[in-house]
Amino acid sequence: MTRSDNTRILVESALLVAISTLFCVLDAYIPIFALVYPLPIVILVVRRGLRAGIWATVVTIAATSMFVGPFQGLLVFTKVGIIGITLAQCIRKQFSPVKTLAITAVAVAVSMAFTIGVNLLIGGFGIEETWEMMQKSMDSAIEFYRRIGVAESEISRMETYLSQITEAAKIVLPASLLMVVVAVAGFNYLVARLILGKLGHKLVELKPFSRWRLSWHYGWGYVAGLILASIGQVAAVPLVSNIGTNVMSVFGMVFLVQGAAVAWYFFDKYKLLPIAKWLIMIFIVLNPTLLQILSWAGVLDAWLDFRKLSS
Repeated sequence: MTRSDNTRILVESALLVAISTLFCVLDAYIPIFALVYPLPIVILVVRRGLRAGIWATVVTIAATSMFVGPFQGLLVFTKVGIIGITLAQCIRKQFSPVKTLAITAVAVAVSMAFTIGVNLLIGGFGIEETWEMMQKSMDSAIEFYRRIGVAESEISRMETYLSQITEAAKIVLPASLLMVVVAVAGFNYLVARLILGKLGHKLVELKPFSRWRLSWHYGWGYVAGLILASIGQVAAVPLVSNIGTNVMSVFGMVFLVQGAAVAWYFFDKYKLLPIAKWLIMIFIVLNPTLLQILSWAGVLDAWLDFRKLSS
């Protein structure tokens, strides 16, 4: 390796470490950066190897701790180190997209558990405090509407509606956390693929979205959740009902993605303009009834194969 090659590698590594540190520092003030700050380490590991990624993570932890404190620096270990290096290794080893997503999701779950644990130990901030903050926010909103003269009958309906939402959120919290984990893993994987593809890296082929499809076996997961939720309600056993609701929520979201893929397939088949496709999908997302229909379409596609992909 020539001196110019070494210089180029050092400059590239330093630049990616600087970007990673910037994301981590900004995350202390703008949490949205948590979605993207494993990416510089992912790119570095894929291009320069595991050792470079480990050293970059150590430097990022030290730099972040210096700028925004050791607590934030400690979280960098999980959010950058565990997620970034895990995803990068999956890409380097040419794992399939499904396997990469599954392994990365486990890394995100470990990172999330570590973050929650650190918050509990150091900050004393847990789930109960989150519900209390939500309740205070809703109370403040209700009080605001009362001050501006909204009728008490409307306020009463609003309180009932918000209370129902809160209770529903508590029930489906496990499913919600699982979906967040998968969404974070999937987002980082897709963005990493986009960047690495632009840099000329050969990646495992990812099917077009319109051809995404799960086997019919997964449809029974949704049915099982529906049965458990129904049995729990009829037998008045909240635990069984809650388990069924969470299972149904997870598979409902999975098949919502498949339903969107089915819709996109027919958009392509009938040659709709890209702007028309996106406008229709946005309209469906904003309409709860159509969103549920799209999820059911995904479930039915697992058995009926509307797109005839299996043949």
